[in-house]
Amino acid sequence: MASNNALQGKPLPQDALQALLDLKRNLSQAEIARRLDVSDSTLSQAVRGKYIGNIDALAERIRGEFLKKTVACPILGEITSRICQDERKTPFHTANPMRVQLWRACKACPNNPAVKGEQP
Repeated sequence: MASNNALQGKPLPQDALQALLDLKRNLSQAEIARRLDVSDSTLSQAVRGKYIGNIDALAERIRGEFLKKTVACPILGEITSRICQDERKTPFHTANPMRVQLWRACKACPNNPAVKGEQP
């Protein structure tokens, strides 16, 4: 049986952590989590450096939602990295031509961590 010490979280990058700490002065943790579409516990663990999930994906959400980091989407144009991440996760649907275009583009897009060989 693995000990709790075996599962150590990776810290949030400094810019994302600072953005959260600044926001916590005016917003509740629950409100910040809701805006990021993550759980309160995910946010709490990330701030404390205990989050064992994909910290890079969480940092990307924070940068896109609160720091307004943008990427160039071949279909939608300039969008926040949060929107990019959400579009990558949206399932393929043949009834919507835009979804088909996005699905095809996302598979080879340089903004997609899976294309770069990183964990999505």
